[in-house]
Amino acid sequence: GLKSVPVGDGLASLKAASSDGQLTREQFVEAYSGLLTAHNIEAPEESVKNAVFDLFDRDDNHVVDMMELICGISLLCAGSEDDKIHAVFGLFDENGDGFVTLDEMFKFLNSVFKVVLTPNVMSVMSAMGVAVESAEDLASVTALECFKTADLNKDGKLSVTEFKSWFYAPRNDPSFLFTPVRALLQ
Repeated sequence: GLKSVPVGDGLASLKAASSDGQLTREQFVEAYSGLLTAHNIEAPEESVKNAVFDLFDRDDNHVVDMMELICGISLLCAGSEDDKIHAVFGLFDENGDGFVTLDEMFKFLNSVFKVVLTPNVMSVMSAMGVAVESAEDLASVTALECFKTADLNKDGKLSVTEFKSWFYAPRNDPSFLFTPVRALLQ
């Protein structure tokens, strides 16, 4: 199914079907079926659709969040490493102007961190020396750190080239959140 779908189409379609940065099983299955149909691929039976949802829902919390979506789509959809990084960039670039602003970065990271920042994750991060009060706090720190290191021309927005430099540099990710995604794209 998805191996014939371009990674950008897969991410855009499934993100559009989400609410608050998450997809329920029903939302996912409906969007997945629509995505396949849009690419002239016959949608599989319900049990297969549900198995694909389970594959994406890596933490078994019955929703697919944006990081799980990025991981699953990057793994299963067609595209080169460059196609995949452009697709991830497109998730951040909310207005589609070809740049990611600090506000777009904050909004995206905040939606991700709201889902993944459980008390357990916060305690692990604290043990690693990263004190986090809230998802908003971590999103703000991460976005500001990203712009400090990646906005090479200091124009207040990231080009796809600047974004790639940041995305692939683990030292710039205080949450260690994107490490599994980086591994998939390389």
